[in-house]
Amino acid sequence: MKPKELIRHIALFSCVYYTAATFLILFIYFLISFDLSRGVRATALVAILPFAVFFAAANAIYRHTPLKKGARLLIHYLLTIGGAMLFLYLPNRDAGQGAESFLKLFLVLSLLYGVVMTLILLISARAARVRRDTAEYNEVYKD
Repeated sequence: MKPKELIRHIALFSCVYYTAATFLILFIYFLISFDLSRGVRATALVAILPFAVFFAAANAIYRHTPLKKGARLLIHYLLTIGGAMLFLYLPNRDAGQGAESFLKLFLVLSLLYGVVMTLILLISARAARVRRDTAEYNEVYKD
């Protein structure tokens, strides 16, 4: 994929992820909150945008670069978890929270990432195997 197309892809999916995450957060907040006068903090909603850019870049790199699968997976992990910690956790944490809560959240997110990516990799490997098995055979050597 050309760099201009990659940037366009990242910009488009950043907007999609930001919109989906914002509506999801607002929906969940209004479902569980009994005090509608407070609302969601504006800084929390604004911090979703750089995370959406990081996540879209991670997905674009994972899908559209010619790197080896392990390198693409490592870059995807670093951008996803790093973006979540940097843009979602740090700006929204309380002043009294220490490193223990950061470490717990990091471990939980890493475990969740591992489970989700394992499922995605298993499903994609199965789909590739099915595609390969059902492909039509073309004779290479004819008598």
